[in-house]
Amino acid sequence: MEQMQIKATLEQAGVDYDKGLERFMGNVALYHKFLLKFLVDGSYADFVQELAAGDLALAERSVHTLKGTSGNLSLMRLFEAADAAVQAIRTGQSSEEIGRLAKEVGMCYEETCQAIRQSISE
Repeated sequence: MEQMQIKATLEQAGVDYDKGLERFMGNVALYHKFLLKFLVDGSYADFVQELAAGDLALAERSVHTLKGTSGNLSLMRLFEAADAAVQAIRTGQSSEEIGRLAKEVGMCYEETCQAIRQSISE
């Protein structure tokens, strides 16, 4: 896939491609390498597991890690969803609200990962 197609595919999934590339000092190969590494990051899986187990302290830590990683890579839609989940847990929102936000994180996570897989080959 050519560079403009990669950018367009990722941007449709809420990635600020230009900002991410800027964070990697314009090094496309390095940015793409870190996007691929994101696919094996365990923060989202940990968040889901810890939330299901009712361990909000660990779930908050995992989704906070996911928020940081997604922010550093300019995965903005995922960053915003993770931030909302972090804030809901920290402020003691209802389990229904946290669950709703967790679903949003999941949808954004899947969309982001799919776009990375679709556009960047190893």
